[in-house]
Amino acid sequence: METGHKYHRDSFGQLQTTLTGVTTWTLRALRSTKVVVPHIAKNDAFSYKCQMNHDKALAEALDGFHLHIVPIGAVSGGEIISLDWGYAWLSNGDEFPATFAATGNAPIELHAGEQYKYLIKNVVTDIASTTGEGYSSEFIIQVTRRNDGTDTYAGEFALLDGDVHYTTNHLGSYNEYND
Repeated sequence: METGHKYHRDSFGQLQTTLTGVTTWTLRALRSTKVVVPHIAKNDAFSYKCQMNHDKALAEALDGFHLHIVPIGAVSGGEIISLDWGYAWLSNGDEFPATFAATGNAPIELHAGEQYKYLIKNVVTDIASTTGEGYSSEFIIQVTRRNDGTDTYAGEFALLDGDVHYTTNHLGSYNEYND
């Protein structure tokens, strides 16, 4: 069903860190405020998951997944935050994978003067639609900050949020689970 031109929307989800097995983020106040957010150091792992809204155009790719971050340490320019990622996009009846087949690396370049600046940075773009997508599909991504020569930023970054963008061409489904 198509009712108009396509719009780009975002779907907000839940950020999480691991409990055991890998390095986890620390929750701390951002600067001298009482706003507590995850601070991501090298080796830290986190995940994000969200349900696609019923207004998502089915069988179409996601625009991408990005993070909202604030570099905490000094930034002289040219430093790279290197993030490894893996994702799954599941429809009703899909088996949750033991490992994610879609994987990659997102180098995030920082520029001079960006310490404490609010930045929106892409992690992965053009995410192909899941096979047999129906309403309420789930997007899940795991991210790990590298601790090697590809990550040249010595500081941590505050992780404010993440979200997935998608196209829509209608207001939602007619019924609870389908058109």
